[in-house]
Amino acid sequence: MKFEVLVIGGVLRAMPYVMAPYSTVSMLYDENAKILIDPGSFVTWEALEKKLSEMKLPTDEVTDIILTHVHMDHIFSSIFFKHATFHVHEKYAERDYSSFGNLSGQLYSMVVSSWKNVQRLKGSERLFDCIDVFYTPYHSSDHISLVIETQNMGRILMPGDICYTKVEYYEAVKGYKNDEAARFVRETSKKCDWVIFTHDEPLRISR
Repeated sequence: MKFEVLVIGGVLRAMPYVMAPYSTVSMLYDENAKILIDPGSFVTWEALEKKLSEMKLPTDEVTDIILTHVHMDHIFSSIFFKHATFHVHEKYAERDYSSFGNLSGQLYSMVVSSWKNVQRLKGSERLFDCIDVFYTPYHSSDHISLVIETQNMGRILMPGDICYTKVEYYEAVKGYKNDEAARFVRETSKKCDWVIFTHDEPLRISR
């Protein structure tokens, strides 16, 4: 399968109290499957729509969605892909989303309830014969990371939010951070050609 980053993630900040993180949105595809990874937030739905329009890809032709974890900056735009199969760690189902808050509880419940076809993951699967799933609960209890074998970019590490910027990656690689998340990123990235960050530009790994 081929891999493409559709929207590069980041964080918008506005004083005094507004912070809006938005996740990188990626696609893995061939003639049979169109797989979105972390479809993104309300900050980027227009950018995603523009990209899908350029690709001439209607939302109902997206076959699968993989979620690194269930946080709103990663999942909001999932509501637009009603025909997709959702691949998400099984821990997501243990949360009481209605308890998140008067507004956020309703929002999370609305988005999660829109997923009609869910494939629950444990974190040791191989998906589509090219994606290895790792359970990495260092950011949230339902968090997974991915290693993807692609036709156009070699092996890709998608660590999700356990390592969401280049700064965090270099801290892990150089040993400045040495917790479980950092060790996973450091060792796994040694076998990869690219790191796709959730809130930063992609990084090609130099040898």
